[in-house]
Amino acid sequence: MSLTSASTITDALNQYKNNLAWEGSVTKAQNALEAVRFILAIRPKVIAAGDQNINFESLQQEKEKLEAVVGKLGSTVNRCSFTRGRMLT
Repeated sequence: MSLTSASTITDALNQYKNNLAWEGSVTKAQNALEAVRFILAIRPKVIAAGDQNINFESLQQEKEKLEAVVGKLGSTVNRCSFTRGRMLT
């Protein structure tokens, strides 16, 4: 999903939740990073609804981890090294 200026906080939270298991997947990491950036860009100090709340300091730390993974893995996506194989007999 691509968040836009018409997206809501609910859209961003759903995208974040859908990509919580981002380790090992650059696509999920990119989606989670986009959601975290969106939430941080429009954030009040705390979001709370009923018994749920979001602490933005922990999201900032998550953003830094995501940026590191996307930066590292994003540059190697869709690349492979070619080797010559030889059939073992």
